[in-house]
Amino acid sequence: MSVLYKMLAVILAVFVFSPSGEVASYTPQTPEEMQFSFTVLSDGHMEGNSSDKHTLYGEGFRDMASAEVQSRALVMVGDNTMNGQVLEQSIVYGLLRKYNTIDTVLMAVGNHDICPGKHNQGDYNKLRERFIRFNNTFLENQIEELYYARVIEGCYFIVLASDSDAGVAQYISPEQFEWLDGVLQEAEKSEKPVFLFSHWPLNHVFSQVWQEGHVGEQSDELLALLRKYDNRIFFFTGHLHMGIYEDGYGVSEEGQITYINVPSFGSENTDGDADMQNTGMGLQTEVYADEVVVRVRNFAAHEWTKYEYRFAY
Repeated sequence: MSVLYKMLAVILAVFVFSPSGEVASYTPQTPEEMQFSFTVLSDGHMEGNSSDKHTLYGEGFRDMASAEVQSRALVMVGDNTMNGQVLEQSIVYGLLRKYNTIDTVLMAVGNHDICPGKHNQGDYNKLRERFIRFNNTFLENQIEELYYARVIEGCYFIVLASDSDAGVAQYISPEQFEWLDGVLQEAEKSEKPVFLFSHWPLNHVFSQVWQEGHVGEQSDELLALLRKYDNRIFFFTGHLHMGIYEDGYGVSEEGQITYINVPSFGSENTDGDADMQNTGMGLQTEVYADEVVVRVRNFAAHEWTKYEYRFAY
């Protein structure tokens, strides 16, 4: 099966996307002081019959490859496909295989990837197994569960998931809660910032935007666990397609936790009030000795936006 997936991905990558011209290199704000950087995308919603989505992903991966200083990780925060289909997964991974140059790729699931919809065939378990199979066929980051953690440059990168079909919300099993408790305890010893990724934001953080599209019934339990240890947490989420706000509403700080909602990469951003809500946007995160800088870039258009956020830690 893995061989067939690889063959299909290679063929599709050639036929669904034709690269534009040469992509200019770009640099961090202060390369001589930066410790490392990573890239975050969310809600690409790849569809097999959408040439626009093929172009967004292809040009986006080409843009990241042109960075003067390569990201240490690319994190894709769910809804990477529209329906979790084999064809959609094959296109995403085929374009990754052909154009991506970032060594570590961390895939998180969203509801569109693992929760049956009108075009999905099979139940949650079948979609879950498909997600893991594609990940392990194409990526060095091998996983056994949809939730996992990796240590990069001494910092914990933690990926959360939904353990059953909860519709547009999230279900966190007791096993995942117990696992997360242990990982946060380990991370506290590092005295470095923790980077947490989940498709679903906590209920109260961006409550004015699509309230049903949050963690759901377990939001308070998850928040209590995040507050249990003295970790400085940067919590990246997607799902809301909320875009960019002039007043910074897409980010929120609460004690030791900084919440950052990632604009939709592949679908319309419907709620932001800034002058740019285009598809193709994601976040380039630069880590310095005492500061994290999150810069909004349109990877598909190969240009920076004027929006950035700075957080001391």
